[in-house]
Amino acid sequence: MYLTLLGTGCPSVDFKRFGPSNLISTNKAKILVDCGSGVTQRLNQINLSGSDIDVLLLTHLHSDHVIDFYQLIISSWHSYRTKPWIVYGPVGTKKFVKKIMNAWEDERELRISYEARSSIKAFKITVNEFKSEGNIKIKDLKINYFEVDHKPVKYAYGFCFLNNKKKLTISGDTRPCENIMKYGQNSDVLLHEVFIDGEIKKLNKMRTKQTLHNVRKYHTPSTLVGKVAKLTKCKKLVLTHLVPTRFNENKLKKIVREDFGKNPIIGKDLLKIKI
Repeated sequence: MYLTLLGTGCPSVDFKRFGPSNLISTNKAKILVDCGSGVTQRLNQINLSGSDIDVLLLTHLHSDHVIDFYQLIISSWHSYRTKPWIVYGPVGTKKFVKKIMNAWEDERELRISYEARSSIKAFKITVNEFKSEGNIKIKDLKINYFEVDHKPVKYAYGFCFLNNKKKLTISGDTRPCENIMKYGQNSDVLLHEVFIDGEIKKLNKMRTKQTLHNVRKYHTPSTLVGKVAKLTKCKKLVLTHLVPTRFNENKLKKIVREDFGKNPIIGKDLLKIKI
């Protein structure tokens, strides 16, 4: 099983860190988690496209995690996808997908009519909405999904991927919560988001002290993410969804190492990790 970080950024635009997205792959399956800005370009860089993806999982419906949804769908058709899409996501995903597809319906129908391609199955989308927790089996991958705490976002999820006695846990966007400790236990790799304390300093009318407080409050700060990893007893901690995207890497490693007991891996776009 492999984890490829396609996008390690956040809502802030950074050409080095695209929007949140990850690829979990085995010899049989390719699962995409989230579809942030630039996901199709990153897939192209590893010689894949939307036509290769078996299932799309959405952690939650914040724009930075789903902004390139339609780009993923339409580009998969241009890449000769000949099978319907299967999407899993939180309550509200069916409404989201319907509205996005409706917004582009006129343009899409014109393309379908004029370009005369042999299949339009790439535009058939089956959406499954998560319960509070559950299991999914995709080829040789077993997936556990579970709620995390990203309030005021009502529905947000993390995932465990299991294959050949190996375990990958993805936190999604969350503050420290019991489900991460519970489901992340003994993971070979814990991929966890992080808000890096002390790195966002400049304030203006659009970013007040209250803004920073609120953003930090529904993420996991760098002063706590190492403690979370320690409690899960994970073998490796990989940090992603880095807020902000530019920071002192050595300082972050030192802070996390003090709690975790070993260095975290600072995620970078296109980093591929064997699990």
